[in-house]
Amino acid sequence: MGGLSASPRTLRGALVTVAARGPSSSAVVFQYNPDSVSRTLKPRAAPSEQHVGPADAHRLWGAPVETITMSVELDATDHLESADPTATSVGIAPQLAALELLLYPSSALVITNTALLQMGTIEILPPEGPLTVLVWGPGGAVPVRVDGITISEQAFSPSLAPIRASVDLSLQVLSYNDLPVSDPGHALFLAHQVLKESLASRAGGVRVPTASAVTASGLPGA
Repeated sequence: MGGLSASPRTLRGALVTVAARGPSSSAVVFQYNPDSVSRTLKPRAAPSEQHVGPADAHRLWGAPVETITMSVELDATDHLESADPTATSVGIAPQLAALELLLYPSSALVITNTALLQMGTIEILPPEGPLTVLVWGPGGAVPVRVDGITISEQAFSPSLAPIRASVDLSLQVLSYNDLPVSDPGHALFLAHQVLKESLASRAGGVRVPTASAVTASGLPGA
């Protein structure tokens, strides 16, 4: 038992939402961390492809477009064994609802907008959602947009409450190219990039020659 007490404590990933106005926030902490996380990075396209010429071949038009996919497991078994009243009555439905609500406008706002429309308001802008942040380890907090949620409910209680499920999340990282300077996510992503640059400086490896050095070496194209 002595060895177990010295085991490092594993941090949990989470999706944290911060309201655009006011200090209110909420967090969906992963019950179990995903076994794997897939990240796809693609270079950002030029603002207008018709203006791109040979001189623009090496230009970087901003931070890459990054997509993150992961599968989160939810299981009420441990809570059921301890007779947790919430798990006994509704299983993992609260955790599923918290994840699904990342894609919903608030019902209070929907009701308010509906009332305004009935009063003759000509146009109502789509509601602004909260800032959503994926927290994944030290320095791994990035603003994201939830692009998709796929829920596979795999077991149910006698009252048909889900007690085990797998949730596939598709997230797009929002960079300073996607957010206004006034948005807190703008500074958060910039800090994320600075940390990434710091980590890259510790990677070592082969020294990359400069363009002038390559030209002076007499390689083709000099």
